[in-house]
Amino acid sequence: MSAARADLSPQLRTFLHCRLRELHGGRCFYCRRNFRRRPGRRKTLDHYVPHRIWPGWNVENLVLACEGCNLAKGDVLPWPLAWLLLAVFRRENWGLTA
Repeated sequence: MSAARADLSPQLRTFLHCRLRELHGGRCFYCRRNFRRRPGRRKTLDHYVPHRIWPGWNVENLVLACEGCNLAKGDVLPWPLAWLLLAVFRRENWGLTA
């Protein structure tokens, strides 16, 4: 078990699963496949912004993902978020702030 998961109690994990199911439905956030229709598909909690960048277990940064999608995403920013950041923070807008 990794250090990131060591502080997550079973009760908190259950609460987060239920809360995310209410917010996003019973589907994988990435591939949109329904967890109920595929009993063998394992649900995982995934940090949308990787845990190394935004540590913690905030519901705002968590999604339900099937194990395959979670492993495929790994520890990188999802492309829509990276694209948005690149669009907003262009080099020509970087000016000195001091």
